[in-house]
Amino acid sequence: MNSLLSIGASLRRIGAAFLILAVVPLWPQPAPDLQTLLDGVEARLAAAFTYKLWTADSTTTITEFDRKGVTGKTTRVTKFVRMREGERDEDILKAVETEDGRTTDITAKYAEDSRARREKERQRRARSRGKGGRRSGAFDLDEIMPFASAKRAAFDFAVRTATADGGRSLVILEARAKVRDSKMWNGVYTIDPATFDIIKAEVRPSKNPTFVKELWAEADIEATGPHLVLSRTRFKIDAGFLIKHVRMIVEDTYTNIRVGG
Repeated sequence: MNSLLSIGASLRRIGAAFLILAVVPLWPQPAPDLQTLLDGVEARLAAAFTYKLWTADSTTTITEFDRKGVTGKTTRVTKFVRMREGERDEDILKAVETEDGRTTDITAKYAEDSRARREKERQRRARSRGKGGRRSGAFDLDEIMPFASAKRAAFDFAVRTATADGGRSLVILEARAKVRDSKMWNGVYTIDPATFDIIKAEVRPSKNPTFVKELWAEADIEATGPHLVLSRTRFKIDAGFLIKHVRMIVEDTYTNIRVGG
């Protein structure tokens, strides 16, 4: 279980980062509107994630499945989450595990495993800082998102319009990496053109890492005053080698979100 949760935690760290690509053909590129859109989103992201403290009530659901897609064990965790300057901490309130129709309370064990994972992550960040690396958390948007001016040449972009419930006009932006690489991410982003807010992000690597059959994630994003916050993330990984295989979906929902600093 520790290895599964460790992978889930790593995916959440990258998302607080975002992932899944709907495989659709590229739409005709509408210049110069595309430039305005990219510039607007880049500026909005730079201003929207400047807060130092983020807290929320959270429910995490971890669903394991077999190679045929049949659901096996499910773990459901409720917790209070705080993110301070890129460092995540959480109070585990309840954790239950359901398998073969039986539900087991695993709160104490899950809380201890969670504490150990966070301590390991703190040590990793300390080593990174000691080597002159960037603060953990700072890489998330830079690494996953294609909007920074210096990164745009590596992507093909395409845009179409959509209409949300209530008649609000939205823009669907697809970013597709020109080179297939496990460190390059394709994405589909739903954007409010009036505010340049990203409402939904769906991304996956343009090339799966070694031993990974499938990897994707998606995020729903909400505006809270001048800030943008994650209200839901969902990640899937299907990966393994020989007898060790991990197939799981991790979904986090956040409520009572508060930002400060």
